[in-house]
Amino acid sequence: MAHLGGSIKRISSKASSSLCRRTLATEVPIPPSGPRLSTSIILNRSPLLTPKPDSFVSSYNAYQYKLSRALSTPFPQHFYFNKGSTLQQRFHNEEIDRDHKSFGAGFGKGARLRLPPESYDKPLPRESEADRTGDVKSLDRNGDRNLYLVVKNGAWKLPQAVAAPGDALHVAARKQLLQQCGEGMDTWIVGRQPVGFFEDEEKIFFFKAHIFAGQVAKDASSMEDFAWLTKQEIANRVDEKYWSGIKDMLLDV
Repeated sequence: MAHLGGSIKRISSKASSSLCRRTLATEVPIPPSGPRLSTSIILNRSPLLTPKPDSFVSSYNAYQYKLSRALSTPFPQHFYFNKGSTLQQRFHNEEIDRDHKSFGAGFGKGARLRLPPESYDKPLPRESEADRTGDVKSLDRNGDRNLYLVVKNGAWKLPQAVAAPGDALHVAARKQLLQQCGEGMDTWIVGRQPVGFFEDEEKIFFFKAHIFAGQVAKDASSMEDFAWLTKQEIANRVDEKYWSGIKDMLLDV
């Protein structure tokens, strides 16, 4: 019985060793690597001017203005302005202009009654020098629209780079913006979560950001060109498939 037990142990040991060798020798195929993770910045310059109202809004505002002028109590100008002061003259002239706008020109003595005009500062025009010259690199263009930074590296895209291993996505987005566009911009990335996702050859996570001051570095070696464009202008420059993936992340106005 002892001899039989020893034989069984030797057979079991040989079988276990053979099985171990076969298991270790088995080749496991390496799964194909997936798309790379990339981050992209939707860098936005918010409107500087109040947008122009459309025809319906203009008509509604004009009606409400005339109605309020007709029903409102006259402004007690003698309480707020010294008699004969410059401010009183300015208010008087502006009040006549407002009455003409609401009710038309007066008649008789009232049509001739007007104090000498006073010079004062006027607002700057809505159209900037960049609008007149077509400078797409200027942040002063299209003051009543949202502008977005796009860069050219072979093709026009939003600023984009591959995320480094170990970096959080929002940290990688900040790093790639500094590396690609320089450190001459004062920007703020809105939150740590991406606002959009697009997958093509890469998995791209998009982060919203705002620019407060500064400009893209003119001598940045990581890009061929850059531009500040509206949503409609971006559609004319980027690839059609890329545009279908980002258009809903951009504002129409």
